[in-house]
Amino acid sequence: MKWLLGIMLNVLAAVSIMACDPPVSDDTWIPPFQSCQIFDPVTADIVLAEDGAFVIEGVEIIPHGINSYPLLQHVGNGDLESLHDIFGQTVSLGRSVLRTNAFMDGGENPARIRDQDGTIREEGLAALDRVVAEAADAGVRLVLLLTNNWEDFGGAQAVVDAVAPGEGLPKDAFWSEPRAVEAQLEYIQTIVSRTNSITSHVYSDDPTVFAWELVNEARCDAPDWCDSETLVNWANEMSNAVRQAGAIAPVFWGGAGYLGEHGEDLRKIGEHGGVDVLTLHLYLNHSHPYLWYYPPSQRVQEAIDIGAQIIRSRVDVALEVGLPLVIEELGWSAPQGVDRDAERAAVFEGWLSVAHDEGVATMPWMIGETDREDYDGLLIRPDDLKTWEVISCH
Repeated sequence: MKWLLGIMLNVLAAVSIMACDPPVSDDTWIPPFQSCQIFDPVTADIVLAEDGAFVIEGVEIIPHGINSYPLLQHVGNGDLESLHDIFGQTVSLGRSVLRTNAFMDGGENPARIRDQDGTIREEGLAALDRVVAEAADAGVRLVLLLTNNWEDFGGAQAVVDAVAPGEGLPKDAFWSEPRAVEAQLEYIQTIVSRTNSITSHVYSDDPTVFAWELVNEARCDAPDWCDSETLVNWANEMSNAVRQAGAIAPVFWGGAGYLGEHGEDLRKIGEHGGVDVLTLHLYLNHSHPYLWYYPPSQRVQEAIDIGAQIIRSRVDVALEVGLPLVIEELGWSAPQGVDRDAERAAVFEGWLSVAHDEGVATMPWMIGETDREDYDGLLIRPDDLKTWEVISCH
């Protein structure tokens, strides 16, 4: 039977995308709900978001992915080995979509795309070209993240400081201050319309770009700068800019999925924000820290149950507005003194099972180069065997 299975897989691999139930062997357990989609990096077309679903060449898919933000950083450091390591892990997991930064503002890394004064740098753009080219060679699709609410790698505050030096404007000026808005519109136009210096592909119609993401975890809390429409209006303007620059791939929102808190209303974003895909970030360690004080078995079950409620509530919103939902960040960090790998695997298994039942794509947080330090207990390594098995798709 093994030779017959091999022939069947070779035939399926000849088409641009494959959906399959993963094989189960005596020594490797993989949850039965992990179906997979494998993209042919040469022949597969651009994935679209249509009628509440992801579609490629007329076939609906659920595109599972993974996160790894430091790819640009590695290129700037001349560390292509780490880049290849991360892409290798992505392929090994069978999660063919990788979410990563397409911005770096200020700092000293040669891959920074904008200087401290806001000047866009060709050297930084060339570093992004390298990330995209290497992803294409590895058979990996990228969700390219265009800016950050937080100060990591620059983001909103860096842009505000660049356009209004010395004025002391807060981060939340980024969403509506005309100079900041114009700077981000210029940035989007530059990236999306760029011709890759390595592959000669224009970013806007390069299938390697799975999606464009407007911002990571947008929040607008400053009363002088924010109301319930601020992020909606910003999202709409930026979404239009991505499309006007020629983009064909879907536009992801990138928010954490709040329903009114921190200035983010996921329903309003879906209705009036101009995006193609809604997003949810799931970290109960942050939102429900009391769980850490529960006994292990109770903690795991409570985490699964609360996560399931959150997932289903956001699925309801997505269905109401007719857009796909991606759980594009989900992470769990267990307390010290327990089998952290086993506990995370159990929580992930519960969440991924719910996502599967709801037809929602997932992107666990996160992988990195093999020797990367785990700063917050959220890094997923290949030697985290139980977690690796749970999130794998083959």
